[in-house]
Parts: sequence; C-alpha cells; structure tokens
Amino acid sequence: MTTLRTKIAMGLYASVATIMTPLVKYHLTKRIKRGKEHPSRFTEKLGHTSQVRPKGKLVWIHGASVGESLSILPLLETFHVLQPDLKFLVTTGTATSARLMEERLPDYAIHQFVPVDLPLAIGNFLKSWRPDIALIIESELWPNMIFQTKAKGIPLVLLNGRMSQKSAKSWARASFFIQDLLKQFDLILAQSSTDARRFTELGAPHVKKQSNLKFAASPLAYKQDDLEELVTRIGTRPVWFASSTHRGEEVFLAETHEKLREKIPDLLCIIAPRHPERGAEIFNEFQGKNLPLNLRSEGNPITEDTSIYLADTLGELGLFYALSPVVIIGGSLLRKGGQNLLEPARQNCAIICGPDMQNFEEICNEMVENNAIIKLSQTENITAQMEELLLNKSHQQKLAQKAAAYVKDRGQEINDVANEILQKLPAEPITE
Repeated sequence: MTTLRTKIAMGLYASVATIMTPLVKYHLTKRIKRGKEHPSRFTEKLGHTSQVRPKGKLVWIHGASVGESLSILPLLETFHVLQPDLKFLVTTGTATSARLMEERLPDYAIHQFVPVDLPLAIGNFLKSWRPDIALIIESELWPNMIFQTKAKGIPLVLLNGRMSQKSAKSWARASFFIQDLLKQFDLILAQSSTDARRFTELGAPHVKKQSNLKFAASPLAYKQDDLEELVTRIGTRPVWFASSTHRGEEVFLAETHEKLREKIPDLLCIIAPRHPERGAEIFNEFQGKNLPLNLRSEGNPITEDTSIYLADTLGELGLFYALSPVVIIGGSLLRKGGQNLLEPARQNCAIICGPDMQNFEEICNEMVENNAIIKLSQTENITAQMEELLLNKSHQQKLAQKAAAYVKDRGQEINDVANEILQKLPAEPITE
C-alpha cells in the first residue's frame, strides 16, 4: 500500500509535470529543428500513435537507448520460440535507437517512442496500447509511468535491473518514496548480486538475481566491405583499439601509444569516443599537444603515416572490434565506471580495462577470475601491460578465447529469464 507521503509527493510531481507540459512541447519542437527528434513521430512522446494495437496478448518492453534496445532483441526471439502468439511493443527514447529498431525488430514487434513522464501522455499511451505486461529495462524508474501502469492492473517487471552506488545513495534520501515505487514491481530481476542487494536495501520486496541480458546479445553488426578495405589499408601493421572513451582518456591513450611506438614503430591506434560528436574537440586537443590524428568522420583514410585514427562515427564499434585483436575499455581509466566489455569479448578480442569498472563490476570480477580479461590495478601500468600483450600473440589468443567462451556460456541463461517473466503474464488479456 502506498504511503500518504508518497501520495502527496506524487500529487506534487504530477501537478508540476502537468504545468510543464507546454514547455515540454516547446522543447521537443526545438529538438526537431536540431535533428534530435523524429519530425513525423515526435507526438508519440506525448502518448499519441497512428498505429493500431495488434490483437491478442501484448508485451510492452521499454529500454532507454541503443544499449538497452539491443539487449531486448535476443529476448524477443526467445519469447517467440516459447510462445509464438505473443505480440510486442518496444519503446525507446532516442532517435538513434528508433532507427536501429526499425532495421532490426522482427515482424511480430512494433516500435514506439516512450512517452514523456507527464500524466496525460502516460495515460494516452496506456489507453491506446493496453499492454498485458510491462517490462522495464535496467533503471528507467519514471514515477508516473510506473504508478499509472500498476494502477491499471498491468504486471510490472524490472528486467536486467541496475542500481548504481551513486543512485542508491540518492534514492535513500527519499527512502519512503523509492520503497513505494519499487513495491509497484511484481518482480525485479537484477543483473548482479550487488544490484539485487541495493534494490532490497531500498525496500523492494520481490528481487531475484538473474543473468544479464547483454550476455545473449548478438555480435555487433558491421559491413564486410568496410572491414576488407581497412584490412587492406592496414596490412600487417599491429593495431589496438580504445573503445567508447571519455573526455580526458583520449590524450592519455595517445601519449601511451607514443611510448608503445618506441618498441613497436609501426603500431596503429584506433580510438572511438563514447560521444562521436566530440571529434572536433578531440582533434583540437591533440593539435595543442602536437599529437597526430586522422578523423574518420572527415573521410580521412588510414595510410602508412597514420599513427592514431579517431573513429568519430556512429554504429561502427563492431567494425573496429572485428579489426583489432587488442581492446582497451573506455570509461575505466578515469573513473567513469567503464563501458560494455561483453561486446569485444563476443568478437574474440583480448581485453584490458582500467581500475574502475563499477558499471560492470560483477561481470568484470568474474572475467578476471576466469582469466578472460586483464584489469589494471593502476592506470599507470597500462604501457607495460599493453606492450606485453601486443608482443605476445599466444597470450592475446588465449585471453580472447577465454573471454569469448565466458560470454557464450552465460548467454544460454536467457531461457531462464524468459520463463520467469512468462509466469507473470496474465492468463486472460487485460481490458479497460
């Protein structure tokens, strides 16, 4: 039962959200002009749709952006095998994820933009779609969406649930509210033991530790022609790849690369920033430090003279994982929590990460225990460790093989996740 304090807080939140509705519409209009919203579909974010709800049972799955939406795809396939009559509504929040879903969703699934967390927008959305169950991916804890969904009798599952230490501390300041919010979920399947403990400490009553959906994801796509062109240009040069780097890491890695070239003169470094739009900023930063740099976004090819190549483009991580036998995980060197280390593992890369892998802490620890990754105790050790790995092909191959085997083994657990969720699906369709 929701406490009086939470009801008052939700009343205030809903009132403020309603008052802000005109500003939200204005903000969406501005984002359209900047190319950050879909020009013909932005009204979906206000809960409107031009599509018709499919007949039969409908499973609503929501993931915020590209990473979450990709993790949904193998789950859809598993559901379809187990219960072929199910239909799916997949919602995401970004234009990039929408384009990706349009390309990759099966014909038994529909994509829509998730509505903004306004009372009327959420109400319109739920009235139009009438889902039979709602699956929220990772950490999308929007109050209006959660409370309104539950109020309509729709079972709620938090899937691949993630609760960072920082978020847990923030939510603990409003312990009465987060406890009532988490109680709306019929089931929380946490992606790690640490996440499960944090959800439980915040008052969630129905928590289980379950496999991370990202284990079952497919390898990142790339164009074979692009790979063949790069292989031809690079030839026999040794190459390493720094994936999804954050501000400050690029210069550090470039300076590391210059040190490595003292022993390996023809070494090529490829860097893909987490936010590709930072390409010009990174280029200017390198110029100020007299570091060489070619930008992929400007069509600059890799030549014999290219030492550092900036992959400041969208959707090409899979290409560079396929190209590079050694990968450094961005975000792990300067306390950003680290990025996805399963993607390079799936593509047979030997992986090194920095000391901070908080975002994938349990997975990283398991990989260390299985000798499937090298985790630096100190960032300063990177040059020596990189040099050893680049020069020792046997070590490279063993590390890559163990990483790939680890991911493959854990990916089989998705059937358990799907069966657990199907137990929460009502026997009869939910009606108004």
